[in-house]
Amino acid sequence: MAKTLEQVMKGFPNARRKRIEQRGAELIAEQLTLQQLRRELNLTQDRVADLLAVKQSHISKIEKRSDMRISTLRDYIEALGGELELVARIPGRKPVKLDGFYDANIDRQS
Repeated sequence: MAKTLEQVMKGFPNARRKRIEQRGAELIAEQLTLQQLRRELNLTQDRVADLLAVKQSHISKIEKRSDMRISTLRDYIEALGGELELVARIPGRKPVKLDGFYDANIDRQS
């Protein structure tokens, strides 16, 4: 008979259970939709639309998309006050930050 997660976790020492639960919470926190991220920052779709000089309905569409241009995603993240980084994770290699995904008309020197 298979064990439940709860049964397996009860078999671990308290310190290990706490580490597992903490890491689980970290992983969950890393996975957010654009809508969830915007809401955590206490921003409305109207406010983000104002920042991007678009209509609120456009923000709603962006948040529902599963596929979009990198420039659209970058603009959205920057409107939230963040910076978009693209990282490639290839088995057998360290993660690589991809560069060159920017608007050629904007000077983005750090």
